[in-house]
Amino acid sequence: MSGIQTASADASALAILAALDDRKTELEMLCDALTSCPVGNVVTAPRPVLVSPQHGFVTTTIWLSSWLDEAWRASMKYLLAQAKRVGIDPNEAERFKHVLGRLRTFFAHNLDPNTTRDRETRDTCYGWFKDACGSRVPGDGHWEQCLKTLLKSALRYVTLAIEIARAIEQHPDSKGLSDLWKDRLSRTDVVVDYLGSLQKAAGDLGCGGLNLPQVRDRYSKRWAEALSLVSAGTDIEEVTGRHMEQTLIAETGRLLPIRAADVMERLVLQPGESVELALRLGQVIYGMHPTLNQVSLLERLAASWNKLRDQ
Repeated sequence: MSGIQTASADASALAILAALDDRKTELEMLCDALTSCPVGNVVTAPRPVLVSPQHGFVTTTIWLSSWLDEAWRASMKYLLAQAKRVGIDPNEAERFKHVLGRLRTFFAHNLDPNTTRDRETRDTCYGWFKDACGSRVPGDGHWEQCLKTLLKSALRYVTLAIEIARAIEQHPDSKGLSDLWKDRLSRTDVVVDYLGSLQKAAGDLGCGGLNLPQVRDRYSKRWAEALSLVSAGTDIEEVTGRHMEQTLIAETGRLLPIRAADVMERLVLQPGESVELALRLGQVIYGMHPTLNQVSLLERLAASWNKLRDQ
């Protein structure tokens, strides 16, 4: 690529970055006007410096993820959830949100192509690269187009969020929708000691042998998202404890020779609290008889479950 072409590509990318800055300010002001709250937290990743197309693409991916999927997560999630209510199609925005997360994982983590999740991440990124620049594995001459495609998608994403916010402003139930937005933002201020809550739940359930810091690291983002959706006035400690218990039941299920599906089939249970209770009972039985295989554990569980049910 010639120097003139490179300069032109850089200028194009810089122009889109400038437009993103303008949209960022616009959405900040809209959120302040409608909710009297900041639209999100401070973006921790530095704004990208486009020293080269490939480096610019990687740093832009990390910056956009830090901004849109982390710092402003509560607002963007809320606005997209309201899109159809105000007559706006959120499908393109949802696709971008998914791809952005996969691209960040692609560059920030060592992926194991032998695992299903990491294989899907690679394939998603390869497909996006193919659509963006014509090759599943970008090389010299491809990264400029990838960068511009990413920035244009981000600009459309933020612009759509602004359109939704303006539609909320004009909606007949503008106050109710704005208050709900504010409520979602208020949940992001909740500080939860996840490890402490996990330890308490593990003690209550009698769960042993789990690496609780690893469990916390795997699930903390999911918990934060769930807590951001609870309404004001909710007992956060109680809700958090319930999430901890459900997680530990799921993790315990990995250590047991039986799964939730096995329990539902053998005990003829519907998904829900009964399955959790049955798995807890299975954990107790397995803790007392750790040599039981799947069939034997299910038989003992069924006998104990029926006895408890008949009492």
